[in-house]
Formats: sequence, structure tokens, C-alpha cells
Amino acid sequence: MALTPDIIANLPRSTGVYLMRNTAGEILYIGKAKDLRNRVHAYLGQDTRPNVPFIAEQTVKVDFIITGNEKEALFLENQLIKTHRPRFNIDLKDGKTYVRFRISTREQWPRISITRKVLNDGARYFGPYSSALATRQTLSAIGRIFPLRRCKDTVFKNRMRPCMYFQIGLCSGPCANRISKELYDQIVDDLITFLEGKNQFLEKRLIERMKKASARQNYEKAARIRDQISAIRDTLIPQVVVGNTRTDTDIFAAYRHQDQVQIAVLHVVAGMLTDSHSFTVKNTEEDEFMTNCILQFYLKGNDVPKVIYSDTVPEGVEHLQEILSDMKGSRVSIRKAVRGKPRQWMGMARENARSHGRKAETSVLDDIARHFHLSSIPYRMECFDISSFQGSHPVASRAVFVGGEADKSLYRHYRIRGIEGQDDYAMMEQVLARRLSGDESRPDLLVIDGGKGQLNACSKVLESLGMTHIPVVAMAKPRGAQKDRFFLPGRKDAVILPPRSQALKMMQRIRDEAHRFAVSYHKHLRSRSVTNFLESIPGIGPKKARSILMHTAHIPEPAKLQPEDLQGCPSLTRKDIDKVLAFFREMN
Repeated sequence: MALTPDIIANLPRSTGVYLMRNTAGEILYIGKAKDLRNRVHAYLGQDTRPNVPFIAEQTVKVDFIITGNEKEALFLENQLIKTHRPRFNIDLKDGKTYVRFRISTREQWPRISITRKVLNDGARYFGPYSSALATRQTLSAIGRIFPLRRCKDTVFKNRMRPCMYFQIGLCSGPCANRISKELYDQIVDDLITFLEGKNQFLEKRLIERMKKASARQNYEKAARIRDQISAIRDTLIPQVVVGNTRTDTDIFAAYRHQDQVQIAVLHVVAGMLTDSHSFTVKNTEEDEFMTNCILQFYLKGNDVPKVIYSDTVPEGVEHLQEILSDMKGSRVSIRKAVRGKPRQWMGMARENARSHGRKAETSVLDDIARHFHLSSIPYRMECFDISSFQGSHPVASRAVFVGGEADKSLYRHYRIRGIEGQDDYAMMEQVLARRLSGDESRPDLLVIDGGKGQLNACSKVLESLGMTHIPVVAMAKPRGAQKDRFFLPGRKDAVILPPRSQALKMMQRIRDEAHRFAVSYHKHLRSRSVTNFLESIPGIGPKKARSILMHTAHIPEPAKLQPEDLQGCPSLTRKDIDKVLAFFREMN
């Protein structure tokens, strides 16, 4: 057997790493790609490297691991090649690793440095980062905000006065007691918080300094700060494929499709993603479904790690933990990934399970990505819609589709605040700013119910939050014989999806869901407002107010109610009817 178009057809059009295996399951070659399917397809003739025909001839299976961006794919490729040392890989076997920041937290006065080695010495390591030059530039940038010492311990212990770094503002001078221990520890904590991914504070400070330098016509200094900001943005991108933990970990995620379930397993060794497995099982509704999947996986001879993360923690997990602990010879913990790196790894595992389990009929997400020129499959789509009546009781809704199916547990209502009149654009800006400012997972595609005006409002919010990487499309309702039109940022003409296509039906479904959810909430608020209004009538409580509202719903102007309109209304006496009519007459 050899590499065939049928094998390639099952690969996703996503960024990631591919592993080419022979009949014995051995890895022949590991590579990275922006589009996995296109890259592997090149092995059938377009790739002219001398070893490609030998790889294609021996390859019977192609596994893959999807990543969030090309930089993650580069790091992951490097790690996997160093771990497995495939026969046909030659470029990355030299043992060279990427640079990291090291903070010696166990010392009395912690030191920051750049290293290529990760030791089990109790220090904190952050990275890896692809460019050593950009990382050193970043160290100079953060040194002005977090001035930790850089000198080695032998130099630090023998100094009597501060060194040059203190003179230029890159060190706080702990060697000469120029800073208190309490303040120094606070700087260390702030720096660790920043390196864990909270770098907005530093960027904001640098941008302010750049603007001040430019205002003073100190353009050389402004240019240096601009380069520092660029170095931070280019280097300190949060990486999913590398963590800070040294505990061996497996991550299990499941993707259900009709009668089958695709299970993806990611292996993390010493904080690094080293391998992945994928297998298919029959879909059942058994309570112990995931328990059996995990147990069978390790009974086949796979090494049991200390920690296992599962997207659904199975019932009776204590018994499974005991069995796996006996197999390993030490305690094994099964958990749900709720935050930090485990949560990011789980997201990657889910994406891999979904891509491995994708059938021909689930290619609708691929079609949407292709029509809207997206860099990846829109696994999580969020649609927003505004609903109001002449500016009264304005509300918004969010409908969420995950993997092409509605996930109503993620639907949300929003009350519009502080906007007078029918200003749909301002309302949309407010809702999107509230949604994207939170900690919830980011969408793969934002769908806005509206035209170019709503699209511009959304683009404005994304730019202000620094989230222009999130794709957005505005969906304009058809008028007369027109079809649904889709507007994209930076594109003048609308995109028209093929009639009766699955991609068009999917977009119409999520639009209709958002509209239905918004209108129902708007009607609820209006009816509750009218009910509260009726309750202000003496002798009319909540029950009678609801009865009046339902009995007179067909009357467009309640102020013109007549006695016969209220006849037969449940719970109302003749005296109540007189009070209601008198109340409306007094209002007029």
C-alpha cells in the first residue's frame, strides 16, 4: 500500500502538524502545514524533494494534530521530531531548542535570564519563543517595567555598588540595598503574572510612552519603543503546545456523529505535547461510556500518566482511578479541564476529535470557511441580533452553534442600556463589547444580523479590543426577489452563497435562531412592562394584570378600551372593570 487520494481526502483544511506512518505504525515523517490537506496532497507529485517518493510509497496512514496558529505548529513539529526522531526528518534533529525566560524564584532575590535548557531546579520557565533576538529585545522592554537583577549569583554576592543595568533603569539594585525585599517580591509577582499571558498592561504603558515621545518630537525614542512593542507582540504569543507543568498528562476528548464517536487523545510529557492518538467507537448512551473508552485505551498497553483530563468526567470516576492507579503503581487522577493550559489542551483535543470524525456530510463547515475565506473551520459560530420596537425595550440575543449544531446552553440575552432611540449600530457595539470583554471562549466566526453598518460597528469593537483576528460576517436579509447577502470586512461586493447549499442553510438557521431568541425576549419584557403598568391600578394585582393583558391582546390601543372589551375577563369583577376604565380615562 502507499499514500492515496482517499487517505488525503480525510485530512482537514486546518493549520497543524501531520505524522506519516507505515504499516507497522512507525512514524516516517513529521511536518507542519497551514493547510494539512493541501500540504499532504503535494506528496503525490508536486513536492520535488528527493525523499518524497520514498515517504509516499511507505505511508499507509496520516495522523494529524490541529493547532491554533502556524507558530504553535512550528513548536509542535520541533517537539515531535525530537521525541520520535523519524527516519526521513533531518532538519530538526540537532538538539537545538527554542529560548525561554527563566526566573529563579527559589532565591532570596530572584533573577531573570534567557536559557535554552529547562531543568528541574524549582525555577519558573516561560516560553518557548521562536526568535532569540526578539526575546532579548523583549527582556530589555520588560526590564524597564519589571527591573529584576540579571547578574549571576557569584557576581551578585560580591558587588558593593549597583552595576550598569541599575544606571540605565533595567535593574532595581538589590545588590546595594536600593530596594526593599517586599517591593522586589511584588515586582517578581507582577512579572510572572505578565509572562503567564497578561501582557496588556505592559503594551498599554509602552504605547503611552511612545505617544509622549512622539509629541515631544523625540522620534528616535518613539521608534525604539515601537520596536519594543513589536518584539513583544511577535514573541510573547501564548502557546498551547507548551505548558509549565512537569506532570505527564493525557487529554481525552470525544466527538459524536450519528452512530459513532471519535476519541482523540493528546499526550503531554514534561509540559510538552509529544504525540496524539485517535480511535473510533460505537456511539452508545451508556452512563459508563467514557469510563470504558479510557480503560480500554490503557489496557491495550499505553502508558498510564499521573493526570488524565477528560471533557466529561465519567460517573464512578473513583473506581476508574483505583484501577488505573493499580496499573501504574502510583496514584492517578482524572479531572475536568477548567482553566489554564489544560483547558487550552482540551480545546485542541476537541478540535482534533472533530476533524478526525468529520464525515463527508459534515463538510458544511469546510464550505463556510471556503466561501468566507477563513483560515480555519468555524467550529464555534456566534450570531447576534437586535430587537426593539420604536426604540422601546431594546434587547439583543446571541445564538451559538458548536460543530454545526445549536448549543442552547450557550445562548444569551442582553439588555441594552443608556441608548436613546432606534440606534441599532450603537446597540450592536455595546453588546459585542460586553461579550468580547469577558473571559468566555472566543468564537471562530461572528455572524451579525444586518448589513454593512452593523459590520462596521462590529469591526470597530474588534479593533478597539485588539481582536481583529476574529472573523466576522454580516448577513443581510433578502428583499423581494433578492437572496441573502453576506458582507465581509475590506470587501466591497457581497458574497452570495449557492442556493439550496448546506452552507447557506446553516447560516440561515443560526440567523433565525438569534432572531427568534431576541424577539421572544423582547416580547417578554414588553408584556412584563405592561403588566407592571396595570398593577399600578388600585385593586389590580399580578394575576388580574396578566389576565387583562391576555384578554385584550388583540386591541391595538388599550387607552380606548370599552366595557364590553373586558366582559368575560377571568378574575375581574364589575368593580375591577370600572377601576380599569376610569384609570385609562384619567390618563387621557
